[in-house]
Amino acid sequence: MNIRYKQASKEAKLSLLLTIIYLIAWIFTAYFGSDEKGLLGLPLWFELSCILVPFVFIILCWIVVRVQFKDIPLEQTK
Repeated sequence: MNIRYKQASKEAKLSLLLTIIYLIAWIFTAYFGSDEKGLLGLPLWFELSCILVPFVFIILCWIVVRVQFKDIPLEQTK
């Protein structure tokens, strides 16, 4: 198998995994968070699901891209 396809498959699987984990984290914090006020004066479930979880996953995605993704030539090699 061509190395480009292996790398592209690996990156697609990592992206899908991050998406699924993000969705689970968002659902968990949005639906199971409490209604008490958080640090910003908003409901805690909102602060967790709409501020904290996206921030954490932006950093997590940045780390995954820096560590696992590679620049590969897209031209067909002979």
